[in-house]
Amino acid sequence: MDVAESAGPPGPLEPASVPEPVGSGTRQRDPMDTDWPWETLRAEQEARPGSFTEAIRHEYRWDEEAFTRLEGAMRAACEVLENQKTIERWVGEGFWCWTAVVPELTEHPRFVPPDATYLRQCLARLRDLGSWFFNGTSPYGPDHLWEPVQPAHP
Repeated sequence: MDVAESAGPPGPLEPASVPEPVGSGTRQRDPMDTDWPWETLRAEQEARPGSFTEAIRHEYRWDEEAFTRLEGAMRAACEVLENQKTIERWVGEGFWCWTAVVPELTEHPRFVPPDATYLRQCLARLRDLGSWFFNGTSPYGPDHLWEPVQPAHP
């Protein structure tokens, strides 16, 4: 029996084109387009070339350097948004993808896993950041020191 290979669950959607505001013709700079951590999260949410999201969704590989950038940006966003009552939809869509879709992609038959201990630590970090983001408070409290997840190199 032939089995079609699944492309995996859907990831972040490409953002719709937003028309420029009518008026003076000048557009004010949106810090969520260019400032840390938003520029990194936007690139990840759009799965741009070189992003962690692009590597795992399209190549089924874990990019350690790109994961480190994503994890740092997610952590910074959680800190900034901790007391916010509302967020922009694209940020929520991205966090959903990184915390729900990425773990599923690691189960894909074409996924080339990194060291098992490192992968478990990374997935736990994504889960913890998702908890912080969606619940509004860090699961470890405000004084927790988030140590970097270190890859295991032979």
